[in-house]
Amino acid sequence: MTLASEGARRWSRALACASAVALYSGARATPLSDAEALYKAGHLTEARALLEPLARADNPDPAALYYLAMALQDIGGPKSLDQAHDLLVKATALAPASEVYLAEFGGVCLLLADRDSSFTMALAGRNAMVKAVGLDPADLDAREGLMEYYAKAPWPLGDADKAFEQASEIARRNPANGVAAYRKIAGIFQRAGQAARAEFARTAAQNLARTSPR
Repeated sequence: MTLASEGARRWSRALACASAVALYSGARATPLSDAEALYKAGHLTEARALLEPLARADNPDPAALYYLAMALQDIGGPKSLDQAHDLLVKATALAPASEVYLAEFGGVCLLLADRDSSFTMALAGRNAMVKAVGLDPADLDAREGLMEYYAKAPWPLGDADKAFEQASEIARRNPANGVAAYRKIAGIFQRAGQAARAEFARTAAQNLARTSPR
């Protein structure tokens, strides 16, 4: 089988998946709904091909910008984070009340902050995560992002007490996630040479694991 025929077969299967999603939902298929279905089915290159012209439109749908940012990150590449950041800047500007877009934007900013040692990106990521949690206090991914930020960031940006506050809130809402959260910051504090805080987090994880229903 040639590469061209293999690509055509994958594309045909991907389109079938997108069409099935649209028919099942009773919704009329659109380029955006097809692209979303392709992305969720793991057909990242095909989703990207549909999303790129939508993102370049004069008045783009913020969902197109969001899914393109997600697809680019999953595909990877040297500029994928930078491209995702620029797309999410636009998505959050168009839909400032979307905690999903804000949380993803915050996560990308924090990744860029780690990559580039950027104080500006670190602040932008933290602020976006804080807004996302304010819009949806049940967003445990955003809370975990904030927790890691406060545990990792150097003074004056970092704050161990706030890291523990986020871990505690995660544990209150979902004990299993809480165990994982405490273990994560235990590792962060241990690597930073903060043995007492690492031990406190490990103990919290152990106690929570013992008392939580399975």
